[in-house]
Amino acid sequence: MQKSEKYGYWLMLADYDMDTIQVLIDGERWVYVTYLCQQAVERQLKGMYVYYTGKEAPKTHNVSFLFKKIMATPDFSAQADLPRFISGQDDCEDFLIDVMFYYMSDYPFSYKNIMARFVEKEVALELYGRTVKILEWLRSFQPVPEQASCQDGPERSQHEPGLCQ
Repeated sequence: MQKSEKYGYWLMLADYDMDTIQVLIDGERWVYVTYLCQQAVERQLKGMYVYYTGKEAPKTHNVSFLFKKIMATPDFSAQADLPRFISGQDDCEDFLIDVMFYYMSDYPFSYKNIMARFVEKEVALELYGRTVKILEWLRSFQPVPEQASCQDGPERSQHEPGLCQ
């Protein structure tokens, strides 16, 4: 599988998460809204990682780590509009730190922290709005459409026309 196909796969997963968030908002499942915001961003970054590094995505949920690895690649530096990237980099890095708080662990040591995982509606909706903006910004640095394609003619995302879903 070519890196552009792998990239399309990760975009499809991120778009699926974003579509699922709409269902969760309707159901007022705020903790899961925030969790899937984190997952959508993680999957977007893993797609970019696969594309720009040529390696498989690492088994990590650390979105800041992924972001830094992508920025350090020569391919990203060569293809990105660096002045525009630099102007949004700090906001993105701040968001990545914030969104990591909402990654949920199911490991036993987290049992005592379950009550801290409940999220207010306003917090979830604000994080969702920020997630949409960050994904749009990250996707503005995606490979050109001729290079990144999806297999089997998938539907296009309602979040970003022309992206794989």
